[in-house]
Parts: sequence; C-alpha cells; structure tokens
Amino acid sequence: MSTHDPVISTKAACNTRTPATFSSSRKLTAFYFFILTVVFMCGRHLLLRPPSVYNYSNNIKSSTPSTTEITPTTNSNSTTITIPPLKDLIDKNGKVISDISWMLDFAIIGFPKSGTSFLKNYLNQTDETFVYHREFCIKKASDLTRFVEVYHELHVRFQQQQQQQQQVQHNNNKNKRIRFGLKCPGVLYRSHDMNIYKTYFPNTKFIVGIRHPVMWFESFYNYQVGRNVSLPASTSSLIGKCENHQKVCTDRSRFHAALARLRKTPLVEKKEVDLLFGTRYEGNYSNTSSLHPPQQQRQRFLNSSKHKKQQDGFPNQLLLYEVRQLHQNDTTPRELSETLRNYLDIQSDLPPILSYKNIKPRAINICDDEHANVRRLLVDHGIDAAIWIKEYLMENPTVEIASPESFVRLLDSWSVDPCATTS
Repeated sequence: MSTHDPVISTKAACNTRTPATFSSSRKLTAFYFFILTVVFMCGRHLLLRPPSVYNYSNNIKSSTPSTTEITPTTNSNSTTITIPPLKDLIDKNGKVISDISWMLDFAIIGFPKSGTSFLKNYLNQTDETFVYHREFCIKKASDLTRFVEVYHELHVRFQQQQQQQQQVQHNNNKNKRIRFGLKCPGVLYRSHDMNIYKTYFPNTKFIVGIRHPVMWFESFYNYQVGRNVSLPASTSSLIGKCENHQKVCTDRSRFHAALARLRKTPLVEKKEVDLLFGTRYEGNYSNTSSLHPPQQQRQRFLNSSKHKKQQDGFPNQLLLYEVRQLHQNDTTPRELSETLRNYLDIQSDLPPILSYKNIKPRAINICDDEHANVRRLLVDHGIDAAIWIKEYLMENPTVEIASPESFVRLLDSWSVDPCATTS
C-alpha cells in the first residue's frame, strides 16, 4: 500500500475534531470530497480488471473463490472439473507449472484478411461461445502468462454467473457449457506460436480460413497501407520472401506451405514436396531467391522429414473454409454455420450467416496491368495450393472441411486469374 492512501486520509480527516463554527457549505464540500474519493477507489479497482472481464461479467460479485467447478473441454456435457487456483497454474515468475489445455477450446488462427474478425464476431452472438474481443496472440512466454491470468478469471467469472442464474431461476439443470476461444491470424507463419500451441494446447480446435491468393494479396496490401504501413508502390518488389520486417509478400500467399507445418500429411513424396516448394514455376520469376537457394531448402526439408513422422505433427483438429463461403447467396453459409456448430459441439443452432460485401478504400487495384507479373505468380501459388489441399491435406481424418462441395469448387477457381474474369 502506498504511504498516502486517500481512503485512510479521508477517514483521518473525518476523525479530526471539527470546530463549532464549521459552516454548512464547508460541510457540503467535505461530503462531496468523501463521495468522490469512494468513487475513485471503486473506479480504480474496476480499471485494473481485464477489459473483457468487465464487459462480460459486470453483474458478477467481485470476490473470486480459490476453486470452482466448470465443465471440461471433453465432449461430455455432464461431468465437471474443479478449476484450480491461479497459483497452481503459474508460479510467481509467471511460468506455467500445470495443465492449462482445458482453458482454450478453439482458436481462429486463419490467415490475415480471411474472415477471422467476422468469425470472432459471429461466434460471440451465441451464449455458448466466447471469443476475446481483441486479437489475443501468444507469441512469447509473457503472452502465455497473460493468457492464463485473463482466461482463468474468465472461466471462474462465467461459471459464477451461471451459478447465480441457476439460483435466481431455481433451475437445477446443468447450464450449457461455454466454449472459450481466441482470434490470432497468422499463427501458422510463426514457429514460436506453433510450439506454444503444440506444447500447451494439444486439444484446442483450429479454425483456419484461406482465400484466393490474388484477392488475398490485394486485400492485405490495402489493409497494411490503411494502417499507415509504408509499402513499395511496385508490387513486383514484393515477389518472394518478406524482407525488412514487412508482412506483405507473395510468399505469404503460399497457404499450403504454412498449413504443411502442422504435419498432417506425409511430406515425403516428391510430388508433394514439389508442390510445397513451387518447383514447377520457381525459376520463372525474379526476386524469388532467399537466404538458402530453393534446391538447398528442399534438401534440408527432406532430410528433416526423414526423422519426423506424420504422427509427430499437431494432434489438433482443423476446420478449413474458403472465405467466399461466408458471403455466398446459396446454401453454403447455412452449411458452414452447421459445420461450426457440430465442430465446436454447440447445442443450440447458430444464427444465420448473412451475406455481406465489405467495401473499403483501395491503395492498389490488383487488376491493373502493372500488377500482372505478381498476379501470375499468385495464381501459380494458388494452383499448387489447391492441388496439395485436395490430394493431401483433405485426406487426413483430423481435417474437417466446411461444405466440401462448395469448398472444392472454390479451390478449383484458384487456377484462374480473377482479373481475367471481370468485365
């Protein structure tokens, strides 16, 4: 406690003897000062709480018990487990010392500009799912500590809220279990993020959105410029790997190469490796050189794969969708909604996915002739990605596809430059 506490000071002032000549106006001023001090102290307490906890649980008592019961992350809706106190999950230095896999049911880790924000907002429309209101990325140890602190409190407080509702409604039936999730696009680009998920969250269900590489590149470029990120006017200089900490480059549209890091495919056949490394067209473009020549990269990859089996990959289930499935005018959005409901074991029907069109200012129009070279490379990436996803990734039983017929049809369109079909 600080040496000067306004509450103690106020109490001391109240205990001080007041002269008989103390005017009524001064009494009123002292009274207002006391009220403002109390409001300040209460407000300070609320400000120290995580924003999401305040927003979603402002009707819950402020006191948090050391243990409580919640339904576990298994498929059973009837059994409960005891939430351990926070001190049993992380030590005084913030290091995780116990199992925390039960804290996170699902993670929206799709690629940027592939419907991640839409899904976050959509899933927050039901009382059976909770997704943190901002991006919650776990890139380093301190992020993991913060996750445990925030989500532990969320679990406890949501459970308290359910128990209070049961008491008010005199309802002895078990409440619907809340599935806790987060949104963090781009996890598959970052090794440290992936290692954290593999180590601490092997049961978390992944939701990943993908997009036609040409349209993805335009959207992500314009998004970054809209955030005042400086990017070269010539997109040809963005061919190849991202350099100088830039996030926009053609290599990031190689979604199949990023998905392959989950090791859900054999990764030993020459055809598959060629698809992942773009062997068919690698030499047709400039600026595609990297720190290691493609041939060396390919050999290093093959050598490492000899010592790693597919079983050593991520055990997490994976739900894959193509972003256009979110706003088609056919039955696809309804099928996607039903797929999400079953995938996350949600009991109630999800609200309908309404067709939408997001129109934002554009720094570039990818269909302009000056971007033709980049489009050709992006279409080549799309061709190989579509083949790899259909022939390899979709064969894994832990991979679920939203509305498979629609998904495959959209993947097939990746072999075509979308600018060639626009009038």
